[in-house]
Formats: sequence, structure tokens, C-alpha cells
Amino acid sequence: MAASPTEQEPVGLLRRLGSMIYDGLLLLAIWMVLGLVFVFLGNLTGRTLIPLQFAANLVAAWLFLAWFWTRTGQTLGMQTWQIRLRDEGGGRVTNWKATLRYLVALAQWLLVLFAIHLAREYGAAVTIAVTALALVGLGLSQLHPRRLMLHDWLSGTVLVHAPRQAATAH
Repeated sequence: MAASPTEQEPVGLLRRLGSMIYDGLLLLAIWMVLGLVFVFLGNLTGRTLIPLQFAANLVAAWLFLAWFWTRTGQTLGMQTWQIRLRDEGGGRVTNWKATLRYLVALAQWLLVLFAIHLAREYGAAVTIAVTALALVGLGLSQLHPRRLMLHDWLSGTVLVHAPRQAATAH
């Protein structure tokens, strides 16, 4: 099935960010429920389970995202912002590509968090360097003809516009 011209347009940064915020709130709710489970388990065992909870949160995020990406190509946030994830050929995303996309994006976020930690420890020069690096990464993605980011490029996936389907009368 050929993609419509709208589905071939690159997805802009603001649309991506809107979808990320929406899905981030959904993940936060999942993590809160997991947190309650780990507080309960910690109280039962008398031990802190923070490292295990951190790992469980990462796995929960992967399951949430990979489930939607491989089934419909859209998380709830992506549906709201009219975005669909496809492989480069326009087909469904495989489990491997969804996992690779998640891992690369996770690595990018962990680098940002580490850079923020360094900026807090070492001051303004590091803050400026970290900000410049982030802006260069975003700028390069916006200069790419299809606006691919690193996790798109390395996983062989692309975000496309997914206009809402018109309701059909019965």
C-alpha cells in the first residue's frame, strides 16, 4: 500500500515533543503504580529495592513503547499528535527495531542526565557545553531531509504523519 503524500512528510520537532510529553505522563502513571508495589515489597522485606525498581521502570517503559510501536505504530501520545512509527520501507516495526530504537533513545537520555549532573558539579562551562551539544544534535536532525534523529537512523525507523481517519456513517 503506497503512503499518502501527508504520510511522507517529515514529523517536526514540536510534534515529537508533544507526543513525548503525553507518553511521558502515561509512563509516569505506570511508574507510580510500580513504585507503590516496590514500597510495599520494601516494607515487607525491610530492604531498599531502589536498584530493582529502577530496572523495573526501564523494562516497563520498554514494554509500553515496544507494544504500541510493533502493534499499531502509535502510542496514545502519537495518536493524539497524529504520528505513526514505521520502518524505512513503510511497514510495521519489528520487535528488534523497536528495542533498538528504545535503547538508543534511552542512552541519549542517560547521557543528558549525566551531563546535567556534571553541569551541577562543575558549573557554567560544562552547562554551556552540554547545552551546545544538545542543540547541535537537535539542529542536525532538523537539517536532515527527513528530520531523522539518531534513534530513527540507527534503528531504521521513521516517524510519519498519520492523519485521523474520517468517521464513516453506518
